Amino acid sequence: MEKKVKDMTKEEAKEWLESEKLRLKKEREVRRREYWNNLPKIEKVADIPQLPYVEDPEEWKNFYVVKLIEAGAIPKGLLKDGGYYLGDHRNARIARWCAEKARFEYWRTKFTARFIDYCNHFEDDDGYALFVPIQEAREDQFERNEE
Repeated sequence: MEKKVKDMTKEEAKEWLESEKLRLKKEREVRRREYWNNLPKIEKVADIPQLPYVEDPEEWKNFYVVKLIEAGAIPKGLLKDGGYYLGDHRNARIARWCAEKARFEYWRTKFTARFIDYCNHFEDDDGYALFVPIQEAREDQFERNEE
């Protein structure tokens, strides 16, 4: 039987804690991969999964981006310049694609100010919140930032 933490030396406790952190991190990664490997079809905004923080850009591009597209997210290459899209971003549900700048524009409200802000498509992770488009929207939805 293993020693209880209270019976360990400071060094033993530190070593045990590090091994527990590593074990839990691996368990979380296994659960996350299992979820993404079985990602259900995206039919509405609520179905879009929370995007994980991934340190490796190749893993993001070759695994998570592929899984989002397989589930129904619209790839960047299929977006129409000036097109309005329903999707998910931290601050918006409707955004307009600007092909020239290769980014989305959306109405943002901060306190009493309302202004156009920008974000990247999920294929272009820049470390900030990304937009995951799932279907076309209308201009009036864009103006209201509502589905």
